[in-house]
Amino acid sequence: MGCDASILLNHLGSERKAFESRSLRGFQLIDEIKVELEKRCPRTVSCADILTAAARDATILAGGPFWEVPFGRKDGKISLAKEANLVPQGHENITGLIGFFQERGLDMLDLVTLSGSHTIGRSTCYSVMNRIYNFNGTGKPDPSLSIYYLKMLRKRCKKDLDLVHLDVITPRTFDTTYYTNLKRKVGLLSTDQLLFSDVRTGPFVEAFATQPFLFTSQFAVSMVKLGNVQVLTRPNE
Repeated sequence: MGCDASILLNHLGSERKAFESRSLRGFQLIDEIKVELEKRCPRTVSCADILTAAARDATILAGGPFWEVPFGRKDGKISLAKEANLVPQGHENITGLIGFFQERGLDMLDLVTLSGSHTIGRSTCYSVMNRIYNFNGTGKPDPSLSIYYLKMLRKRCKKDLDLVHLDVITPRTFDTTYYTNLKRKVGLLSTDQLLFSDVRTGPFVEAFATQPFLFTSQFAVSMVKLGNVQVLTRPNE
């Protein structure tokens, strides 16, 4: 599992067909970009590079920072649905998340920074059903949710595949509202809210919430690191 565009492969048993991937969108747009690039420079730009550049450009369009994208990735030829399960689902503990990132060459600062990408985008309600109805098997909601936010989520989430914004305040703008939301107990995913309450990651949340430039500059750095995770650079890897 890495930056090899294997998520684009569309066949039975692929990552794209996995339940965890059902909230993903934009596949047609990537296909259209690939078609245009093949017309202009055949067999030159990989889908992995397209995805990486598209993530950067979409961030800029939403108000986020620019960063240089290193190119030269090769596309993966194997895509397994079970690998979608390896991506954090929003219910892990902070220790587990830190370990997951460290195994991929990313540190705790990268964890908090890259989680800030939740300033835009949506999640399926499946990821939060336990939080709003049966937290840790108690039959009660997660006490770290604000009452206002809990009522809103219960109204919005009727089915597992309903979609809800990751940032309820400014869902289409790349900003630091995601972090201020955590301070107000309106983080969507359990892992989001834990970033604020955990003593190891909380100081980073506080810093980003009050210093937007610090977040945007670090986001660019962390995205370059993320874009180099388990990259394929040679044929037949």
